[in-house]
Amino acid sequence: MEGMYFDGSTLVFQVRGDTSLARQTLEAAAGSGAFRLEMATSQSFTQKQLKEIMDIIRTKHDKLTDLSLKNNMTSWGMGSHRITVTFILNSPEARKAFREKIVDSPAVVFEGPTAPSRNARVGVSDTLGICLQADCPVYSTKATHATFTLVNQSNTYLECGDPYSITYEDEKGVWHDLPIHTVFFSIAYNIEPGGKKYLSGSLYPEVHANKPGRYRFFYQVTLTDTGKNITLMAEFRLTDNEQELQQGKRQKTTYVPLTQDTRPLLPSGVPETPTEDNRLWQVVEEMPEFPGGMKKCMEYIQSEIHYPKAAKEAGVQGRVIVQVIIEKDGTPTQARVVRHIHPELDAEAIRIIRNMPKWKPGRQNGVPKRVLYTLPIAFRITD
Repeated sequence: MEGMYFDGSTLVFQVRGDTSLARQTLEAAAGSGAFRLEMATSQSFTQKQLKEIMDIIRTKHDKLTDLSLKNNMTSWGMGSHRITVTFILNSPEARKAFREKIVDSPAVVFEGPTAPSRNARVGVSDTLGICLQADCPVYSTKATHATFTLVNQSNTYLECGDPYSITYEDEKGVWHDLPIHTVFFSIAYNIEPGGKKYLSGSLYPEVHANKPGRYRFFYQVTLTDTGKNITLMAEFRLTDNEQELQQGKRQKTTYVPLTQDTRPLLPSGVPETPTEDNRLWQVVEEMPEFPGGMKKCMEYIQSEIHYPKAAKEAGVQGRVIVQVIIEKDGTPTQARVVRHIHPELDAEAIRIIRNMPKWKPGRQNGVPKRVLYTLPIAFRITD
């Protein structure tokens, strides 16, 4: 006998040689003929053969020094007639490396995405006093992880787990899933009001070459008082520019939510209809617009710049990146610097934003929304 398995509710025995003798022997031992015999041939793999191949995979994986292949393998398992190996990215290079360094057998089949899937998903970074921020705005394209901090300043406990996802924007502005390990432990965590949770997202540069550009980290939390799920999103960048990387490392993140949980406090067990009045959006159908459009916005900024003397004498120039909330009535509020250059240039950028006229507010389904908007303020010494 070479093995056995269940085909639905039917027990199947795999045998070699005389099947009639095998049936007599098995019926006598089991006292029943409620099973099926399967003849083992050179064209099919038995459970015994598959177990031997599984042992080879397990042993060689443990000793594997090729991290590109080792970390790409998320799982492998044995079925009735084959072994399935699942990759983070099921590429021709991965399959070739497996056959060369683990085992080359027709019994092994491969699963996993062959290319990143499109995914234009969005979430919120700050709502109801809950915010999710990247610990650093920019990481190296070779970084193995990006880290994040979730702050809960709401009026309720948050429930969350380990799962997360990451997307990236390609050179054409199209967003895709970043292939990652999608098997997580089933563990629930609670974050009390005033508490924090530190998160880490694996980027797997050894599995796929991550390109410079925009990335988004998604994490879901549940409000325990209402059962409402919220998809939080933190945006960050990857770069292969050492200067940009060092500038990013010098920036400090405050981890202070810009929103507040203004919902009334409820006795335990009393249901509440969630309100969206205080929600802060990063993406809406109609994004906020400066009067006259972006070109007029850039012209306004340049006309309002009063170059600080100390920065000018020191020859400091570059771009200050500012985030600002465009309120429902179009008023720019709560401007803050997310990419610094020089303290005086940072202060000048904030001054310009605060003095801006009202914008055309952002809208979702035709309804004005509070939108977090990012603006670059370019400082150039011209004389």
